[in-house]
Amino acid sequence: MNEEEDMLELLDDEGTADQFDLELDEPEEEVSSGMDESIKETKPEPGDLDESEEPEAREIEIDIRLIIAAVVAIAAIIVASVFVIPILMPSGPPEVVMTPSQSGEDLFLYYESGPVLQEQDLRFTLGGAEIPMGKIMLMGGMNWPWEQGTVLKIDTSGYEKPATIAVIYTKGDGENLIYSTGAEPTPTPTPTPTPEPTPEPIITPEILVPHPQEEPDRQIPFDDTADKALIRFDARPTSGIQPLTVQFADQTQICAQNRSWDFGDGTSSNVRFPEHTYPFPGTYVTSLDLVFCDPGESSDSPVKEITVLPVDRQDVLLSGPGTANIDAGGELFFTVKGPGMLIRIGGRDRYLEKGDLVRIEINNGGTGSISIINNAIVQFNFDKVSLWINGQEFESGWLTNININQYEQIATSDITIRIIAREPGLKGLVNGIPSIVASPGQMITLHNTGTDSTGKLLFSIQDGAGFSFRGGIESYEVTTPF
Repeated sequence: MNEEEDMLELLDDEGTADQFDLELDEPEEEVSSGMDESIKETKPEPGDLDESEEPEAREIEIDIRLIIAAVVAIAAIIVASVFVIPILMPSGPPEVVMTPSQSGEDLFLYYESGPVLQEQDLRFTLGGAEIPMGKIMLMGGMNWPWEQGTVLKIDTSGYEKPATIAVIYTKGDGENLIYSTGAEPTPTPTPTPTPEPTPEPIITPEILVPHPQEEPDRQIPFDDTADKALIRFDARPTSGIQPLTVQFADQTQICAQNRSWDFGDGTSSNVRFPEHTYPFPGTYVTSLDLVFCDPGESSDSPVKEITVLPVDRQDVLLSGPGTANIDAGGELFFTVKGPGMLIRIGGRDRYLEKGDLVRIEINNGGTGSISIINNAIVQFNFDKVSLWINGQEFESGWLTNININQYEQIATSDITIRIIAREPGLKGLVNGIPSIVASPGQMITLHNTGTDSTGKLLFSIQDGAGFSFRGGIESYEVTTPF
């Protein structure tokens, strides 16, 4: 048997087998010649000696076999411990990759890679203090488990900061730290003096008598083909790519003291020549209603359809060494899905209600960060922007906090990103195919960027480390600046 031979060799190396041979072969001590003859007569014969010591030899042989069997068993245990037990034992803590960002008192963790994490297997602490699960939620209306590609929001209000946020994995034996990051205190904005309220002026009903001096640069030529109803209006254009800006004109020829436009998207106006932007695809029925100066005059409200088509965008993934900035004039539109959403701009907080239409305009371009993912807006932070809510301007300034857990619709317009490649150049994917190539010094221009086919728009600039972009684009070009 090979195993027994190996064990005997092992015993020989340790001198054990020699010891046993020595005990078996050691000769009997010679009897002194001076001893009594009777003693000599009692000396056993050779045959008797073999018979009397045979059980002892067998016992020794059995002991050797037992030792061999024990050594074999120990070897089997060692092999099992190396190969079998790790398989049966539960695996260690998962390896995860997360990207943090903080907006006000909220810390966001973007789960880049790792296994699915269950709520009951995790603990969260801030500065060593337990964070209750009631202060933790998945963005975008998602439910547990926490999967890669999703964002977790942690409400850090009420805790001392700066401090470390720890994600602790509790499944299996003991607890293991799988991720940690810092939470910084929220800067206290400079209080803005509350202006003295200005008494609202008494509004006298406007008598709308058309005359050439009223907004001449925005008038649309009279539509002679319109029906002969008392109320007449025109709209141009009536179709186009989102966001579509339409110029309306009241062409009614008789006196009216009040008017009301219904743009078909939940918004309205009472001016004579309104300009309205439709950010989202769809067909909208617009109408105009007038209150005439003559109480005896009445008319049905005419309607027109406005058709807004979606932008055809390509999915792009681009990152690497280079500088990047955004042109001025880009816009973000969205409608709020639920109440209590927060935007902080110019040191002022605005809580949004369900159904609010929000427009954010980038006024001076430059650098900033965008994070739109899984039906949530985590970041859209720029130095000088204007915020419009339901068609009314709220504030202009630095947008420092945007916390939109869910939105109904989203659109972008004219967000142009320009990138200058550095060594060793840049390469990017378009619809999963390597297509964008730029040598050092060349400029990549991404036109009309927005969310990609998965609803993501991620743009960030890392100081000294380049940039990263993932989203949808209408087109791109690579040029060599002079």
